[in-house]
Order: sequence, then C-alpha cells, then structure tokens
Amino acid sequence: MRRAVEPVAAYLAEVLAEFDAPSTQCMLGVDLLLEELELNDPDLTERCGLLADRYEIYAIEIPRCAHLRLAVSLQIAKDPPWPCIVHGLVRSKDHPCEAARRKAERHLGLIHPSWEAAHGDDKF
Repeated sequence: MRRAVEPVAAYLAEVLAEFDAPSTQCMLGVDLLLEELELNDPDLTERCGLLADRYEIYAIEIPRCAHLRLAVSLQIAKDPPWPCIVHGLVRSKDHPCEAARRKAERHLGLIHPSWEAAHGDDKF
C-alpha cells in the first residue's frame, strides 16, 4: 500500500527550493528515495530519534550524493503505513540528525518538544 510522501503544505516552496540547488546526480538519488518511501520505511540505521512521542526522524543517505542527506519524519501516531513528511536536505558532515530534528520541529510547529535520540547522541 502506498503512503503519502510530501512536505508540510506551508513549507512546500522551501523544500522545493532546496531541491533546485543540488546536482542532477543528487536529485536522481532523492527521486529514487522518495519513490521508495512510498512503499517502505527508511532503514533503521538512519533513524535519528523520536520527536514529541509521535514523529520518527530520519536523515537518509542519498545515493550518489555523499554530502547531503534527506530529512524525513514518519508520523507514527497514525495507522500504518505511517505518513512520511519530507523536511528537505541537510548536510552530511554538519550533524545531519540534529539538523533534521530542527527542521522537523519548525515544519511541524513544535515548541520545545521531547526528543529521544536513537543513538544516545548525534553520531551522524
């Protein structure tokens, strides 16, 4: 069963603008990931943590694009397949999990939400 894979409507233009900057190779990788996310959950090794007890945050490696990751969240408070929210791109070397968490907080309108890191720290 396919699920929705899309940005928060209020941030659609921002996310689309981020997708304009990377190389064609990076965007081919992003496109591949977005299609895969319609049917499958991200790999648990790319899980950053649990935000506000209802959003699993991920910073997903992009094929052929080592310097960027795709920031997404799964809304696990809903029935499966969990809706997948696209938050945009984050840099691989600049603590991608922390950047993905900050983007998700802003896009979801959360103020000082709870955070449970998946790896005990932001090792990504």
